[in-house]
Amino acid sequence: MIPDTDKTILCLILARGGSKGVPGKNIKKLNGKPLIYYTIKPIQDAGVYDRVILSTDSLEIADVAQGYGVEVPFMRPAELAADDSSAQDAIEHALKWVESQGKTYDYVQYIFPTAPLRTSEDLLNGIAVLQEKNADMVISVCKTNHPAQWMNELPADNSLNNFVDIKYRGKNNQTLPSTYRINGAIYVGKWRIFYEKLDWLEQNTFAYVMPRERSIDIDTLLDFKLAEVLIIDGAND
Repeated sequence: MIPDTDKTILCLILARGGSKGVPGKNIKKLNGKPLIYYTIKPIQDAGVYDRVILSTDSLEIADVAQGYGVEVPFMRPAELAADDSSAQDAIEHALKWVESQGKTYDYVQYIFPTAPLRTSEDLLNGIAVLQEKNADMVISVCKTNHPAQWMNELPADNSLNNFVDIKYRGKNNQTLPSTYRINGAIYVGKWRIFYEKLDWLEQNTFAYVMPRERSIDIDTLLDFKLAEVLIIDGAND
């Protein structure tokens, strides 16, 4: 799908320095290149963004991103880059900075470097869905690996009583309704939606469905190794 390029789009990459699961994650080498490269390259290949900026608290991440041609016009305050800081607060900080320079855009696309298998086609498709649905927001999803109907919280004693709803017991995977999860790859919406910090899932929000093989969201070293295998395999196709 090809989006209407008459709309102005700000692309905001969010990459903080701290990471407990994979230290130095955003610039850790993945198949010989820093992880953030796999986010920057599709953005540049998509060719529809009026401006691409990075929000980070790390001078090292900023230096790597600038080496790939990404603008780093400000540094994110440390209090907006803690483990318990919200993406919404970091986005609001960035958008206020942009506004302070006398500029706004029709759309905002915000992106985490932790989805390295996302493609330029995915980025373009997400924008196209936003326009086709006249949506306020589009968020990417993928099918769950296992039926969500077989998942539940465990009580303190680990009892499985009523763990699975009776209407789903004894059914095989193929007969259960498909379920989806947010995969962390695509978030694109109208400027005001991000700026007002509304509950995005309660608004006029639609899904862009991605395949599971492009939906890895790196949080652990195992995720990192799996992404590397898939990237190498893809390069050899």
